[in-house]
Amino acid sequence: MKSLNSLLQALLAILKKRVAVFIFCLLISFYSIAQTPIQGVVNTYHKVIDIVPSKACIVVEDPTGLNINSMVMLVQMKGADINTTNTSAFGDITNINNAGNYEIGTICFIKDDSVFLFHTFLNNYTPTNGKVQLVQFADGVSFNVVNTVTALPWDSATGLGGVIAIHADLSITLNAGIDASGSGYKGGPLVHSGSFCNNSPGANGYVYNGTVSTPSTQNGARKGEGVAFVSAVQSGGRGAPANGGGGGNNHNNSGGGGGNLVSGGLGGGNSSSTGCSLTFQGFGGKALSSSGGQKIFMGGGGGAGHNNNNAIVTTGGGNGGGIVFIWANSIDGNSQLIRANGGSGGNSLADGAGGGGAGGTVIMHITNYTSTPIIEAVGGNGGNSNDGGNIQQCFGGGGGGSGGAIYFTGSIPSITTSIDGGLAGAETGSDPGCNPPQPAQPGSNGNIFSNYTFTRSTSPAAYCRFLLPVKLLSFNAALINKKVEIDWMVENPELAKHYLIEKINSNNERSVLTTIIANDVQRNYTTIDNNPTPGNNLYRLKIIEKDNSVTYSEYKQVFINYPANQFSVYPNPATNKITINGNFVVPVVMRLTDISGKLILQQQLSGNSITINLPPLSPGIYLLGIGEKTQKLIIH
Repeated sequence: MKSLNSLLQALLAILKKRVAVFIFCLLISFYSIAQTPIQGVVNTYHKVIDIVPSKACIVVEDPTGLNINSMVMLVQMKGADINTTNTSAFGDITNINNAGNYEIGTICFIKDDSVFLFHTFLNNYTPTNGKVQLVQFADGVSFNVVNTVTALPWDSATGLGGVIAIHADLSITLNAGIDASGSGYKGGPLVHSGSFCNNSPGANGYVYNGTVSTPSTQNGARKGEGVAFVSAVQSGGRGAPANGGGGGNNHNNSGGGGGNLVSGGLGGGNSSSTGCSLTFQGFGGKALSSSGGQKIFMGGGGGAGHNNNNAIVTTGGGNGGGIVFIWANSIDGNSQLIRANGGSGGNSLADGAGGGGAGGTVIMHITNYTSTPIIEAVGGNGGNSNDGGNIQQCFGGGGGGSGGAIYFTGSIPSITTSIDGGLAGAETGSDPGCNPPQPAQPGSNGNIFSNYTFTRSTSPAAYCRFLLPVKLLSFNAALINKKVEIDWMVENPELAKHYLIEKINSNNERSVLTTIIANDVQRNYTTIDNNPTPGNNLYRLKIIEKDNSVTYSEYKQVFINYPANQFSVYPNPATNKITINGNFVVPVVMRLTDISGKLILQQQLSGNSITINLPPLSPGIYLLGIGEKTQKLIIH
């Protein structure tokens, strides 16, 4: 009997625990806004062909997909000046110019190919030779990453891609990763060379024409891409073009790793003791300056290794990592990865190997981290070089790409981060009869920054006022006595036709709360939501002007937190229908009685916002009870 009692007590304890877990999960679900699922490429990319600062205007090649009131990133991808002499100084930056300039803005108006922003520009841009793009954010209330979010890979020909930008008013949940790895500047492509070499003087230059087609001899393999333009006649050779890695020279020297705010690693060299034996490995990409955080960059591409034997095995230099910008109140990471890593350089067999791409840039504007994500901007490893046991012929691996940059707008959170430089490529299968090895070098470790202020203008653009003459001066929503009071103020009210208050409740149900006909002389308006639901309530003002143009305010959030079984009733007084909102520990029973206590209606509640049709009732006062709580209900 004693054993049976113990068993029953144990079963009861398990049952209580499971009920508690069920209630907890129910409440968590109840208080959260339903999330929009996202995956794949979530941004749109638009080539900028002109900038008109006086009007905060961006002229784009194709505005398809851009939306008014959407957040955008304006960013210049290239345009640095470099030393172009055939010396070891090749690729040194002489003027960074506007390369790396960026800012976050919001679209106020779109007319044909012209996009106008609400705020003035902070930076200068050179679309004619700087590859400037406008990237539209994935912008919403709350997102659930259901499959990996990726960037459109960077394409230097179009000047588009390489950026992921996400903004959520509330939260982002990661059930998969966000990955801009290998989406940055391109690694040097493989060009198969002939077998010619000349040890005296050999291919000792820093620049060569890397575009000569097979089977012509390449004195220098292709360089990796970076923030500077490089002409075709200087696209090969060991000199590193800004943050791009240099290509390995003839014969079978390996490429250097790409760089970001720190430098990439030197490629491995030829240590053969017979035949083609000179060491002219590719230089690592150079470190860039962020100008105090005002500039951001993708990772530089790794240089290709010189190749004359096994083109199928070698794949050139690794691509750099892209740019990731995430803005939300909270992020539920679920230990998923947010990455802007560089790609690995190509391995080789009796040839030069490719350098790794540099890590890119990640910017995190997040207030709260839960189930923490893992954030990486890691450099790609240099390609490994297998000498294949060839007698007296040995070649080092590719240089490692540098680590990238991770920015936090607050203090550095207690999450896992990595900005390691890529490993130097290993050399295997070498013959003991070779000269001393000329090993590759790893990329430098990157940087993590705290208390970062990203670039965003707050100065209103005067021209936008002419485009949107009904200027919204303020919009607020506040909880007062279990009701939400919403008020707003406008300028030039005579141009407005209607005002609509749009609402999203905690079940992600969208509705128009009210529509108000505009008054030509009235600047201040107020309305009441008498029936806010438990949990999050989001409100937005929609202004419809007399020319039928539309303007939206930002969302305002009001959170309603009812204690257990506390509730509100709307409308009250009522006639034939009521809605009950509350935080109910279900199952729970609602009882409606008259003032003497006579039962009129009894119903089990199955949710936290329930509409009930009342039976015919005489006007008077009735009592509505749920659990231990009771309220008066007045019937007209």
